Amino acid sequence: MTPGRELRKRREHLSEEDILRNKAIMESLSKGGNLIEQNFEPARRQSLTPPSPNTISWEEYITAENGKAPHLGRELVCKESKKNFKATIAMSQDFPLSIESLLNVLEVIAPFKHFNKLREFVQMKLPPGFPVKLDIPVFPTITATVTFQEFRYDEFDESIFSIPNDYKEDPSRFPDL
Repeated sequence: MTPGRELRKRREHLSEEDILRNKAIMESLSKGGNLIEQNFEPARRQSLTPPSPNTISWEEYITAENGKAPHLGRELVCKESKKNFKATIAMSQDFPLSIESLLNVLEVIAPFKHFNKLREFVQMKLPPGFPVKLDIPVFPTITATVTFQEFRYDEFDESIFSIPNDYKEDPSRFPDL
């Protein structure tokens, strides 16, 4: 499978000269260049021409549909780039767990941002079955591997997961909730 990542960068604040200069700096760095030796010093640049005057009233702005506020300022200029990465997955038709149970486990460890990629990958449309082995890059040189080996599925009495009747919650225990 080859999932990917999409990246969008806003550029309306950059002149054509800024874009070319930034590109030259990035090319130099990717080839192991030294910015000081190559005379890439910060330069004072001319201000861009101001955007055309705004014709939208405050009332139009605040009553706009949620997420669709009228555009103010310069016209948006975006650069989009897509990066694909190769992931390997092994599926089992007769594994005793569901993908939902795996997603629940991954949700618990999702605060570690690199595990979030793994969770997003599992949420994609996967072939039928359960992913018993996943290899997915989390950095260009580091791949996360998740493998289910010697899995045992034990039945538990559901009563061990119930809250006792005499349980009283301490309101000061988790004040931020």
